[in-house]
Amino acid sequence: MRKLFATVMAMAGMLAVAAPLSAQASMKIGYIDSRRVLQEAPGAQEARTRLEQEMQGFQQQLQMLEDSLQSIIADYQQKSLVMSAEAKQAREQEIIAKRDGWLQRSEQIQQQAAQRQQEVMQPIMQRVEQAISQVRQAEGVAIVFDVVSDAIISADPSLDLTTKVIEQLKAAAPTASRKP
Repeated sequence: MRKLFATVMAMAGMLAVAAPLSAQASMKIGYIDSRRVLQEAPGAQEARTRLEQEMQGFQQQLQMLEDSLQSIIADYQQKSLVMSAEAKQAREQEIIAKRDGWLQRSEQIQQQAAQRQQEVMQPIMQRVEQAISQVRQAEGVAIVFDVVSDAIISADPSLDLTTKVIEQLKAAAPTASRKP
């Protein structure tokens, strides 16, 4: 249903744009595949690798907390039949506290990961935006769409600016990040 709505809205948008375009036949439209641009942008793979390495430490912390929680639960289940009601209640409170701590730490790590991803990817995104703008201007394109956003119903492959944007990124990349 959501996809149908998006398609209908995209068609309506295209019709709204098409009327003025018929009056200005010289207006060019282009599109890019942002997934491919981000995959092939110089420095993007290195940034993803660096982020994955940083996140491994956080994941290990979470795994240790989860293992500790599972150990306490297993111990409780094994000994619960011979425990007094007070001991059971104390142990259940301990399990709940451990679980809550694990959930809280998990949330913190997810927030830190999102923040770190933005910090690492921001310079790359700025270069991508600059490259798109430069290619758009060089090609005399008025509007550039992204095929990933589902806003394009059909497009002429000759309007695809993805390769030119990637070439622009590679040309503007520092020589240290270029592969030999």
